[in-house]
Amino acid sequence: MLPEVENLLLEREEDTLSIWFNRPEARNALSQAVADDLAAVLEALPSQGDIRFVILRGKGGVFCAGGDLKMFKTVFQGGAERSDIVRFNADFGRLMKGVQALPQLFIVLIEGAAMAGGLGLSCIADVVVTTVDAKYALTEVTLGIPPAQITPVVMKRIGASEARRLLLTAARFDGREAGRLGFAHFVVEDGAGLDSKAEEILNQARKGAPGAIALTKEIIHAVDKLDGDDLVQFAAERFADSMLGDEAKEGLAAFAEKRQPSWS
Repeated sequence: MLPEVENLLLEREEDTLSIWFNRPEARNALSQAVADDLAAVLEALPSQGDIRFVILRGKGGVFCAGGDLKMFKTVFQGGAERSDIVRFNADFGRLMKGVQALPQLFIVLIEGAAMAGGLGLSCIADVVVTTVDAKYALTEVTLGIPPAQITPVVMKRIGASEARRLLLTAARFDGREAGRLGFAHFVVEDGAGLDSKAEEILNQARKGAPGAIALTKEIIHAVDKLDGDDLVQFAAERFADSMLGDEAKEGLAAFAEKRQPSWS
């Protein structure tokens, strides 16, 4: 079962879970409570075999304005121990690792704005769709702090050269530029376009077997951890496990019989 959360809205429709940031009055800023709720949902998702796809988006026409600056000032600079601040920031890094570890296809839909940590979360999505007028920026240095946990994922997403420019200058850009840079895969006109493109992506992704998608994500993530013979062996073992499993038997039979496989 999925946990009960206060700062997110969870909507289940057949094989898809939509997770909505649900603090529109704060432009869906990432507070400690929001991060804790999201971490709890992410922890539960790997055991939810009937959920094949996860969509993250924001209520109120804004994806995420980044970290909760009110919390930063009143809590972190209002007497919090240094160790507490370290723990919060490290927990956000672990939250992003939780996103990366999801076996489900993870889709982010962005409108309004994706700032700082919100932009960082989009960097670890499997597929990102943005509206053309959405606003982006890595604003941390303008606040006197480094973009600590999101720096590595931004660099992996768009490459070191562009990442250095954006991380160090806090330059703003729009959805069209997000597509050019590689933050986003698809750029649409408006919110209706987000819904339409998401449905198109889901329909295409349903052709893939859930287990095969999960194993493919494992191999993708192993590329950052393994190399040489270790990576060859890791991928070969995942291939063998899959080939001897029920999905491959069904997939190959469906291909031979010219029909759709059971999961499609």
